[in-house]
Amino acid sequence: MNLEELGWNGTFAAHFESFSGQKLCAARVVREERLSYDVLGECGPLRTSIAGRLRHQAHTAAELPAVGDWVAIEPRAADGGATIHAVLPRSSAFTRRAAGTAGDEQVAAANVDHIFLVSGLDGDFNPRRIERYVTVAWNSGASPVVVLNKADVCDDVAAAVGAIEAVAPGVPNDALSAKGRSGMDCLGCYLRRGRTVALLGASG
Repeated sequence: MNLEELGWNGTFAAHFESFSGQKLCAARVVREERLSYDVLGECGPLRTSIAGRLRHQAHTAAELPAVGDWVAIEPRAADGGATIHAVLPRSSAFTRRAAGTAGDEQVAAANVDHIFLVSGLDGDFNPRRIERYVTVAWNSGASPVVVLNKADVCDDVAAAVGAIEAVAPGVPNDALSAKGRSGMDCLGCYLRRGRTVALLGASG
């Protein structure tokens, strides 16, 4: 597996150097389910679990692995799985309140480069809500991109684009129609090899 295609870069490589001499592989978490994680990396696709030491040293849910994290894993020959021993420092982290805790947060997605803030240009269009999403995206460390879908059903696309420019100045703002496949090319510059994009929004 080519790590660069998964978003690996010099910063992550530098962090991973602290594990040199240990029989660990670099991998990226692609799916999480009840403290079981699917990863992709230089050791191939594997189902992993967390090392007991990592679990016990985590003071909050945010310190546990999340989708998008780069982790140091040790393959297990006995069952074909692997054990996560460490989470590499994150470049960005989109967090939310963890269920059943008092103010604790968990990471919903890590190491995201761009967050597409998707909104339909129909009855659900709400510039103030998009403004709040922009703030969430900036706070995560990722770069927001406003994606206005359903341009084919909007009578005044220019007015909608202007409304977003007013509440989110300087944030890229693209109107398109996924159904009609028009305007989609504007997203190509973000969907490049080795880049990670997440979607956030109530519609679209």
